[in-house]
Amino acid sequence: MSDALVGVIVALGLAVIVVRRRSVATALVAVQSLALGIGALSLASGRSADFLVASLVLLTKAVVLPVLLVVAMRSTREARLVAPVTPGLVRLAGAAAVALLAAALVPPLGLGNPRTEHASVALVLIGIAIVVARRPAFMQVLGLIVAETGLSLLAVSVPGGLSYVIELGAVLDLALVVTVALAFTQRIHAQLGTGDTELLRGLRD
Repeated sequence: MSDALVGVIVALGLAVIVVRRRSVATALVAVQSLALGIGALSLASGRSADFLVASLVLLTKAVVLPVLLVVAMRSTREARLVAPVTPGLVRLAGAAAVALLAAALVPPLGLGNPRTEHASVALVLIGIAIVVARRPAFMQVLGLIVAETGLSLLAVSVPGGLSYVIELGAVLDLALVVTVALAFTQRIHAQLGTGDTELLRGLRD
């Protein structure tokens, strides 16, 4: 996969931590998943039939997950934007610092292109940073998807690629996790009238 495409995938992950609107963040995650699927499909000609199927699974994920997210977003409409704890530039600087540290400190894993490996680790950490830095539960679900995209990018970068069975299992696991997380998001929204997880800090036994 080209370095330019890998850079775009990482940049889209960083953008998720900055934007405020859920619809924009969902679109960014959808484009990120689509870019990964297209990148994997571009490598399929020189690899096995299993890798081709795995690439098609990734493209399917790029369609199915955004649909789930849009449905959940429409059922949990926010009366107003949830004010972030920290400014967007601060969140971006923190996530970028984490990505750069990953590139500098994580040794080569020996699975494929070292730059792609570093980008994969950076994406996982960016996803975790989104979960930590964003208050809306919906945005935290997007952070999980960004982290999983980093793992998928690493799987694609392995010479020969991983079996489509592994990729299909990973996608099904992700779909299950996202479904459960969205169910909790809807529950939080139903109880509190908002998906702002900051309000959960006031809960007591």
